[in-house]
Amino acid sequence: MGWPVDPEVNKILTTVAEIIRAFCLDALSSAVNLNVDLDVVLCVLAQAVTAAFRLRLPGNYDTATPDTLQRRFLDTPGEIINTDDTIIVKIDRRAYSPVLRSADLPAATTVPWWAGRRLRFDFT
Repeated sequence: MGWPVDPEVNKILTTVAEIIRAFCLDALSSAVNLNVDLDVVLCVLAQAVTAAFRLRLPGNYDTATPDTLQRRFLDTPGEIINTDDTIIVKIDRRAYSPVLRSADLPAATTVPWWAGRRLRFDFT
């Protein structure tokens, strides 16, 4: 018989396992501490962005794992169009495109470090 597991601890362990599986945290780039620290920070940032993205999707995606989101939405071919004041990311049509079109995503985002240029997604 094993030890009883607190549901909150189990949730944390499951989340850590999802991060490791989805963002390859177990394959860090090198043994140099700076690179490992950067890898961990980028993995945590990717997990936070993925979690925020998940909450903006309609339907029952609030419990979707990062690898499911990656496979259905992020690993999608497309085209980047660069104009004077806007970067347009044109994402090719896929089975889950209607979900993206109905998601609670901003029409355009001004990016300060791009000299005020806007980022816009086009879900064709």
